Amino acid sequence: MECNKDEAIRAKTIAEKKLSNKDYAGSKKFVLKAQTLYPGLDGISQMLTTLDVYIASESKVDGEIDWYGVLGAKPNDDDETIKKHYRKLALMLHPDKNKSIGADGAFKLLSEAWGLLSDKSKRLAYNQKRNMTMRGFNVKVPTQSGGPPPAANGVHNFAKQAPTKPVVRPPPPPPPVVSRRNDTFWTICHACKMHYEYLNLYLNHTLLCPNCSQPFLAKEMPPPSNYKSTASKTTAAAQNTGPPLVRVNTDPSTASKAASVIQKVNDRLKREREEFYSGWPSKKRKSDDESQPSGVRIPYQMSTGNGVPAGTGSLYGASINNSVNRTRELNYFELRNMLTKKARTEICRKLKEWESEEKMKENNVSQNSQTEDEQDGEQSAMNVPDPDFHEFDLDRTEDSFEDNQVWAAYDDDDGMPRFYALIHKVISRKPFKVKLSWLNSKTTAEFGSLSWLDCGFRKSLGEFRIGRHEVNKSLNSFSQKVEWKKSPRGSVLILPRKGQVWALYRNWSRDWNENTPDDVIHKYDMVRVLEDYNEEQGVPVSPLIKYAGFRTVFHAHTYETEVKVITKEEMFRFSHQVPKYVLTGSEAHNSPKGCLELDPAATPMDLILESTGKSNESSQPR
Repeated sequence: MECNKDEAIRAKTIAEKKLSNKDYAGSKKFVLKAQTLYPGLDGISQMLTTLDVYIASESKVDGEIDWYGVLGAKPNDDDETIKKHYRKLALMLHPDKNKSIGADGAFKLLSEAWGLLSDKSKRLAYNQKRNMTMRGFNVKVPTQSGGPPPAANGVHNFAKQAPTKPVVRPPPPPPPVVSRRNDTFWTICHACKMHYEYLNLYLNHTLLCPNCSQPFLAKEMPPPSNYKSTASKTTAAAQNTGPPLVRVNTDPSTASKAASVIQKVNDRLKREREEFYSGWPSKKRKSDDESQPSGVRIPYQMSTGNGVPAGTGSLYGASINNSVNRTRELNYFELRNMLTKKARTEICRKLKEWESEEKMKENNVSQNSQTEDEQDGEQSAMNVPDPDFHEFDLDRTEDSFEDNQVWAAYDDDDGMPRFYALIHKVISRKPFKVKLSWLNSKTTAEFGSLSWLDCGFRKSLGEFRIGRHEVNKSLNSFSQKVEWKKSPRGSVLILPRKGQVWALYRNWSRDWNENTPDDVIHKYDMVRVLEDYNEEQGVPVSPLIKYAGFRTVFHAHTYETEVKVITKEEMFRFSHQVPKYVLTGSEAHNSPKGCLELDPAATPMDLILESTGKSNESSQPR
């Protein structure tokens, strides 16, 4: 696994270089390789998310970024789904959370996508443009005959042309009669009751009404009552320039009248623009207004930066509207930049609020857990007798802990050390603070078919899995350092080894279950392991006998016939490991040399009081 980690780090470094050179596809290839080699590599998932955003931003729709792809969403997703995609990516890409290369740029792209797709009107306009592009339909603005050419921004520049007199054009010859096209349909805006004729590709789509700027569902409706089955060639030709196509008036001379009126209106608007800058009113304005034929509506429109009208009025309506809009509308790019900046500010503010809430929750949880630990420590503190010679507390001080050690901890059943913890890192010694993972197991298959855990008992040896990381500050929870080794599957393996002292269940039986009384379970015999555990032969143990006159001193049995072999199927007879100290005879004048002194904190009280006849000894808290 460590070899794979080095290869994964090397692949990640190459991916970062390629990301700096904007080779996103090549970078993603090496990121996936690093993730395959070592899935737990720090920052690999955040870097993969960053690359996905950049790769999605390279996908263009009509020269514009596919914003749905940037969010990882689909065009038909609802607002709530879009919001979920955005929140998920924002939490992963925020510069405060993601320190990988390019995360800042990916977050900016994400903010722009959210600023566009979170606004209903902007998303609707973007969907219409996207749908027209996907179907190969391009919208163009038709030029008006007799009027000035449009400027680059789509607004007619009337001020730069010299005023001309209205030109009276002869009426054009009657257009040839053509039949109605089969690739269009009629619909109506329910807000302003205006009829429109669109190409069939817009059927059942939500569109913006050019008249009232309100969205409506384009369902097929019958043509207006005054609509005839024939139309002029001019109208049919205009149908190819893009929606909407409005045919309410059916007078054959309407188009020519409109062309003449448009010329007059252009001249009038030109004079109004000059009046606006000169401050002198025109005397001809009233006559021009009175000269307009009734029943014709002349539109005035401001264009967006891409040359497509932002809102067009009906060319054939029922009312006259000649007012001039003196306020310039923002073009598409200015509006997008403004909304993006506003959205980014709002996003940062919201993220700061979420972070502050999370920190408050973490502080509350840590304070509560610390209080609970203190209360549990006070409640679970037990008084145990002092040892006869050796001070076992010196073996479990703050300086005894190192990284990658396994320590046994006292359980909540009868206070014996049956829990295990893997120490990942010693954060501090004074005060004591370590980062650890508790070891757990859900199977006992390594020792046969006995369902020991299902009966509610603890597993003190065998194969264990490493749990989630957490911080522990309780020094008194630990009993001793435990010998262990790593299994081929990466788990922790703890088995009896030669020279160790273990407590055996005296009344152990394979028939034990959750109904077995505690006074039967909590009876123990102390044994010393003679050889390491062997899967085929088991493990031989020799019983330890209490040394008369002492509380915690034991000696080995002198008869070889008392040696027992614990087979593989009986390994759950082992209750817990007991810390020991071999007496050298120099501890005191009466210390028996070669005997074993056991830790009273891991020795059952009935064995400590056995043959001593004393129950009120000096004690120390555990």
